[in-house]
Amino acid sequence: MNKHDRDNLNFLMNASKATLDDWYAKMDQDDIDYAFELLAQAKTELMLAELELMDVVENTDDADRAVIEILEKFDNK
Repeated sequence: MNKHDRDNLNFLMNASKATLDDWYAKMDQDDIDYAFELLAQAKTELMLAELELMDVVENTDDADRAVIEILEKFDNK
């Protein structure tokens, strides 16, 4: 997303309801479709950022020990 797109997204995200109502009344379908594309792109970016945050694990020692303990219970039966 380029600066122009970001600026437009910022407008959509921060405009008041009255401003958006006025904008919507004046725009054609292509502009509305573009706005929805920007919102969809922003949603995808946020979802990817969330996944990256969830995927960052620096130390798995505790998880590794827990898995070994669980597997050992099955091996001993």
